[in-house]
Amino acid sequence: MILKPPVEIGDILHLIAQSELSLVATAEATPVLNALSLGKETSGLLIIGPEGDFTEKEVNMMMEAGAKAVSLGPHRLRVETAAIALLSTVMLWSDSQQTSVS
Repeated sequence: MILKPPVEIGDILHLIAQSELSLVATAEATPVLNALSLGKETSGLLIIGPEGDFTEKEVNMMMEAGAKAVSLGPHRLRVETAAIALLSTVMLWSDSQQTSVS
């Protein structure tokens, strides 16, 4: 896992296009567990925005580049908390998929 510092929206679009799976956390989206599939991705990009959320334009730009918009629930989270929540959810989901396949 690599934690990167904040970047401008334009700088992340090419990373999304190159990533096997990109999830962008935003308030108005499908719950993260509903958005995950049984794909064979071995790496991914988790994108956490500012505490006030991304703008609609920013979300649309990232989705056009290939990201899936996901929600962490109805509560606003601090950036640090949102990063841990999204990573923990994806790790738990991934572990459960490997266990059920074995």
